[in-house]
This record gives sequence, structure tokens and C-alpha cells, in this order.
Amino acid sequence: MTSCCHNVLIPYEYLIHFVLQVRIPTSYDKPGTSQLVQSTQSDSLVSIVLPTIHEVDLFRCFYPVFFHIQMLWELVLLGEALVVMAPSPAESSDTVLALVSCISPLRYCSDFRPYFTIHDSEFKEYTTRTQAPPSVILGVTNPFFAKTLQHWPHIIRIGDMKQTGEMAKQMKVKKLKNLKTLDSKPGVYTAYKPYLNKDEDIIKQLQKKHTEVEAVDLVLKLKDKLSQAEKEQMPVRPGTLAKLRAHIEAVILALPEDLQGILHKPSTPDL
Repeated sequence: MTSCCHNVLIPYEYLIHFVLQVRIPTSYDKPGTSQLVQSTQSDSLVSIVLPTIHEVDLFRCFYPVFFHIQMLWELVLLGEALVVMAPSPAESSDTVLALVSCISPLRYCSDFRPYFTIHDSEFKEYTTRTQAPPSVILGVTNPFFAKTLQHWPHIIRIGDMKQTGEMAKQMKVKKLKNLKTLDSKPGVYTAYKPYLNKDEDIIKQLQKKHTEVEAVDLVLKLKDKLSQAEKEQMPVRPGTLAKLRAHIEAVILALPEDLQGILHKPSTPDL
């Protein structure tokens, strides 16, 4: 563990003038809770508790239920019991962490389990029907939970949405009674009525911004491949390279001016 922490802090020259106080969680700690050690340093130091050091792509995580993002934000803010049913542990974990992070800068103070299994000690507590589900966000992958957690008030189904026509079908919130044990269709199953009206402008802005980010990422990758082809003198016709440059420039000119300025900057030479 000491060696691991040491490697995390390399290169140390970037951490000059910063004081890092780290506490490794124990097996008795619940996710989301913090037990800060009182600092002997000046009281002017600000302590920031990070719920996770894993930065997730919020848009990618919420894409299957994108039109419900405002309602999900409200449910997390109110500390409602939520369960995320996903096809893989990675998608389950990322979605739970995205939910916890979506109310930032406010801190999510309830419990959350990015990957909950039938072997966890709270399995009986969370699956019982004799009492209301606790304030916790669960991420699961086992189809068995579709039956044992069917009484939970808010269930989020995450899945691949490769067909463009599927997005519109997910705009309507589904009733819990329509959740089948082996139902794999993405969506939000709840009877909850949001307090706030959906802001269509925010949704459109998020979609536009994500499209721009994807375009910038594509341009950077194409420019990198073009530069690599020129450096390594790959057997590519000059006309092909010229067409590729023209396509890249057309994509850049279609973006906002601030992004054009970034993409038109010369690349930093390798050291």
C-alpha cells in the first residue's frame, strides 16, 4: 500500500505548494462517508472530500435515459432509493458514480454501492419487502435483482442504444408494474412526479455541447493520424492527404469560434 501511494504521487514536482492528506478507507467504512483527521496545520487549509477519484463521462452514462436526467438529478438530491440495472459491472459502477456526481458541488451524503451483488452483507436488508428501501443507490447486473428489487420505488435500466430511433422511445417514464424480470429495454421505471418542470433548453444545450466535444475529439484524432502519416512517410497519395486536410478544415469551420481557435493552434512538438 505504501508503494502504491508513493507511485500515485509521482512526479512529485507537480505537487509543490500542495498539502495532500489522504485517508485509506477501512472495511468498516461505508461508501460516501468520511472521517477526516484533524489537521495540525493552519486552519486556513480547506478540506475537500472526493466521493470518488474516478472521473466518469456523465453524458455517456446517462445517454440511455438522457431525457430523464433532470428527474434523476431531483431523485438523487432528495436521497431517494435508486437501483441501476446494467449489463456489466463497468456500466453499473459508472452510472452509479455519475448519479452521485450529478448534484455537484453538493455532496451526496447517503450510501451508494456501484456494484452490489447477492453476496453483500446487506442483501437481505435491501431485498426485504417488510420495510421501505433505505436511502441508497445500488448498481446491479444480476437479472435476479429484477425480481427481488421490483418493489423499489425507482429503477433505472441501462443498456446499449445503437439504433438512433430508440432515443425517442425512451422519453416516456415507464410504470413499475411494466418492469418484467427479463426486460432489457432501457428506461426509468417509477411513479415519481418531479417537482420541477423539464427544461428543454438545457437538454438541447447538453446535446449540442456533446456533439461539439465529439467533433473536437474526432478532429484531434484525424490531425494526429495525418501528422503520423507525414512523419513516417506512409505510402499515401498526396491527393488523399490534401482531401483529408480539406475535410478536417470543413469540420473545424463548422464549430464555434472558440473551438476553432483551439483546433487551429499548432500542435506542441514532442519532447
